[in-house]
Amino acid sequence: MGRMKPAEEDDFESSGAKHISTRPINWRNDEDRRCISACLVQATWVIENDKEREKRGKCKSEMAKPWYQSIGFELMEELPTGSIIDKNYAHGTIFKLMTTPRPEHAPEYVVAFRGTMLNHPNAYLDLLHDLKVVFSRLTTCTRVEEAHVSINRNIGDSTLWLAGHSLGASLALEIGRNMMLDKRGCQRNVPTFLFNPPHVSSAPVVNSVLKGKHKTRLYLGHYAVKYTLANIMPWNRKRSKKVFEELDSWCPDMYINPADFICVGHMDYFEQRQLVAEKHLRFASTGMRTSYRDIFFSGKLQPHLLPTARLWINTTQKDEPHPHGLKHWWMPELKLQRKFYQVPENIEQDKKTR
Repeated sequence: MGRMKPAEEDDFESSGAKHISTRPINWRNDEDRRCISACLVQATWVIENDKEREKRGKCKSEMAKPWYQSIGFELMEELPTGSIIDKNYAHGTIFKLMTTPRPEHAPEYVVAFRGTMLNHPNAYLDLLHDLKVVFSRLTTCTRVEEAHVSINRNIGDSTLWLAGHSLGASLALEIGRNMMLDKRGCQRNVPTFLFNPPHVSSAPVVNSVLKGKHKTRLYLGHYAVKYTLANIMPWNRKRSKKVFEELDSWCPDMYINPADFICVGHMDYFEQRQLVAEKHLRFASTGMRTSYRDIFFSGKLQPHLLPTARLWINTTQKDEPHPHGLKHWWMPELKLQRKFYQVPENIEQDKKTR
């Protein structure tokens, strides 16, 4: 069976999560939360495709509406890319839940960020931001800054979720981190759903060459070097420790496909730091907060360095033809392996209190 045409992928009736729109939503259920978040990210994508269809066909296209209206949301505001060439080109969307009274555990708003639109005339704008992800320059980009402005203006202290796919996941991760670190903001734990979040890493290469104990030994040496560098530069160690303490209560949900080399680095980061902690806790607790790029170049903590996270690893299809795609994340009854990670010090404390 071949890949569907873009118009068919945008059609909610043929491709959407109809199972979630035909029954009451359980806002505490992990599968419902995953499907809702993925649908709203897809809606952000389809909104841009609707605009292109209207430009080409000179007729109204509203294929995006079922993706959010069928689950009780309405479009509140689009987040523009800031391009002077096409001011209507949006990279994110703020959706408002219209259900009254609002169900317990449901958000008032969801801010969704789409991924790179390779087939769009303005694809180069997204590709430029992909490069910013690669070189860790997303923190100060216009998209992040303007998204913060829109969230503060329209949402304030209301309950919200963040969601994103690919490039959009990087934006949602950056914004969620900033909200947790913002001393002026409220001390809330923002539910964040990251689908195929990019991670610039050597993990795909290492995994193809080394296995088992050989790979663990490599990472143990890797963490030992970072531990040594962190002690040579104590200001970096103190700063990263403070950031981890402020982020500790935040637990983003990361949806990872092991066949996707773009995001598999996240899985490797958490797994290896856990293995290193079992052998040398001190190396792990310092190395997990340290990046060579932070020490020698940026001076800022890399976004993938997180104290806590839930990883949802897709084990449904290992031969998925499009492992970086969004579509399978709104499908029901996916075979997902759930892994919860926290800082090694917390693990030791939990063991002592048992």
